[in-house]
Amino acid sequence: MTVTPASRKVESMASRRTQRGAKHEHRDARSGAPSTLSIDAHAAPHLGFEITRHRTILLLMLVALVFKSVIFAPINWWPFAFVCLVPWLIVIGATHRAPRVYFHSYLFGLAFFLINMSWLYHATGVGYAALAIYQAAYFPFVACVLRHVIRRRRWPLALTLPAVWTASELLRAVVMSGFPWFFLSHGVHRVLTLIQISDLAGAYGVSFVIAAVNGALVDAVFAWTAKRANATPRSALIRAGVGGAFAAVVLLSTIVYGMVQLRGNTIVPGPKIAVLQGDWLVSVTGEEADDNVKRATYFSMLEAAASANPDLFLLPETPWFSYLNAESRHLRPRFREDFAYFQEQAIENKSYVVTGTASLEQTPYDLLVTSRQYNSAMVFKPDGSEPDRYDKVHLVPFGEAVPFRFGRFRWLYLWLNSLMPFTGPEGQREYSLFAGKGFHTFTMMPKSQADRSYRFGIPICYEDVMPYVSREFVSGGSNVKRADLLLNISNDGWYKRGHQQPQHLAICVYRAVENRVGIARAVNTGVSGFIEPDGRIHDLVMGDSQHRWPNQAGYAVATVGIDSRYSFYSRYGDWFAWSCAAAWLVMFIDYWLLRVREEIHV
Repeated sequence: MTVTPASRKVESMASRRTQRGAKHEHRDARSGAPSTLSIDAHAAPHLGFEITRHRTILLLMLVALVFKSVIFAPINWWPFAFVCLVPWLIVIGATHRAPRVYFHSYLFGLAFFLINMSWLYHATGVGYAALAIYQAAYFPFVACVLRHVIRRRRWPLALTLPAVWTASELLRAVVMSGFPWFFLSHGVHRVLTLIQISDLAGAYGVSFVIAAVNGALVDAVFAWTAKRANATPRSALIRAGVGGAFAAVVLLSTIVYGMVQLRGNTIVPGPKIAVLQGDWLVSVTGEEADDNVKRATYFSMLEAAASANPDLFLLPETPWFSYLNAESRHLRPRFREDFAYFQEQAIENKSYVVTGTASLEQTPYDLLVTSRQYNSAMVFKPDGSEPDRYDKVHLVPFGEAVPFRFGRFRWLYLWLNSLMPFTGPEGQREYSLFAGKGFHTFTMMPKSQADRSYRFGIPICYEDVMPYVSREFVSGGSNVKRADLLLNISNDGWYKRGHQQPQHLAICVYRAVENRVGIARAVNTGVSGFIEPDGRIHDLVMGDSQHRWPNQAGYAVATVGIDSRYSFYSRYGDWFAWSCAAAWLVMFIDYWLLRVREEIHV
C-alpha cells in the first residue's frame, strides 16, 4: 500500500487526537470521572454535557439577545442584567466545536448592535452598519478567553468573567475614539444603591459586579449538570462554591457601600438653572424648521422661564446656526442680533446664559487652512462683558471630523471626506471641525446665593458619554476639585425621537456619580433635566405640562445639587478598568502559551 503525504498528515492528526484523548481520560480517571466516557481533544467531561445541535445554540443566543436588549432604556428591565449573559456563556463553555462558538458570538454581537443601535441609521446608514460590524468583533475575542477558562483551566467564571467583560467595555470606550454605549452598568442606572461604587471604579465597577453574578450562575449550572451526569469531581463543586461566594460578597459589598453613601449628608442645593429644550429633527438633507422659527421658540421659552428667576439659562448645542464669537459675528446682521439678545437677557435678568454655537476664526497666515471652525459653548455674563467660550475637545469621528486631514495620509482623508454626506453633491467641502485646546471651567456667582461662587464645565454632545472628559473637567489630574457642576448641551435630533435619547440620559447619570457633581442637561429633542451627584434624576422637561411647547419642547427650572466630596475616581480615573484589561491580557497569553505547549508535546 502506498502512503501519500496527505495520508500521513491525516494519520498524524488522528494520532494527535488519540494522544490528547488519552491524556484527558487519564486526568479524569485521577479526578474520579467515569473512565468509560469517550472524549476527544475538545471535549469537556467536567460539564456533564455538550451542545452539538445548531438549533440549541441559536435558541440560547436568541434568549441572550432578548435578555441583554431589555435591560437598556427605554425598557429598563434591569433585573435581567444579572442573567443576560448566562445563555451565551453556556454556549461558550458547552458547545462542542470552537468555530461555532466564535461564529455565533459574532452574530450575537452583530444582532445586538444592529437592533439596539438602530437609531443611528437615521443619521448615517453607512456609519450605523460599520460601527455595528466593528463593535460585534469584541464578542468572539471575549468568547475565546472564556472558553479557555472554562474548558482548559476550569477556573470559576465568577472570578474571570468580570475582568474579561470589563476589559472589553474599556477597549470599546477608548479604541478608535471610543463608543462607550451599552455597558452592563447602563442597564441599572436607576438602581441607586448599585451605582454608588462608580465614585471608586467608574461605570466599569458596576459592570464588574453584574458580570460576577452572571458568572456565578453559570458556574452553578455547570456544576449541577455535571453532578447529574455523574461526571464531576469534587473540585467542580468547590469552584462553583468559590465563585458563588465571591459574587455574593461583591454584590453585598456594593449594596452596603451604596446605602452608606446615599445616607451621607454631603449634597446641598446649588444654583437655580433653567434648561430649555427644543424639538426639531435634524438630518443630512435638511431640517424640519428654519432658524427663524427656532429662534422665536427659544426666545419665548427663555422669557417664560425668566419668571422663575433662575441664576443661569441653559440652551442646547447649536439651537440654531449662528456665529457668536467676536471674530465672526459681524458676518451677518442676524449673528449680531443673536449676540445682542443673549447679552441683554443676561444683563436684564442678572443671570448667566449658556448656549451652544459655532465659532469661526479666520487664519489667513496659517499654512494649513485659511479658517478654523469649532463646536463651541458661549457663556454670557450678567456684567455684559465679552462672553467666555469653550471649544469642544472630543470630536465625533466622521460626524464632526474626518481623520488624516493633514500630513502624509491626506490622500486618504480626501477620499474619506468625499464619501461623507456633509461634503455636498460634489464631495469637495471640508466640513471637519477643529478640536479645542483644553477642558476649561468657568465661574459663576448666582444671584440666589450672593455669598457663593461655583465652577462649572460644559461637556458638549457626546462628551458626556466619554468618562475621561467629565473627569478632566472635574479633576484635570490635580488634587483639587475644579468643577462643582457640569452643564451638558447636546443635539439629539439627529436620531429621531426614540431610544437614543433615554439611553444618552442613562449614560450621563454615571458621569454625575463618578465625579460627585450635579448635572443640568439641555438637549434638542430631549432628554433635558437634572441629575444629582448621587445619580437621582429629577425635573425632566416633559414632567411638567405647564412648561411644554409643541411636541417635546419645553423648559424646566430646578436647583443643581452640589457635593462636597472629591471622588476617588476623579483623582485616579480608570485604574480599575485597566487592571481588568491587564488580567484579560494575562489570560489571553496563557491561552496561547497553553496551545503552543499542547502542540509541542503532542
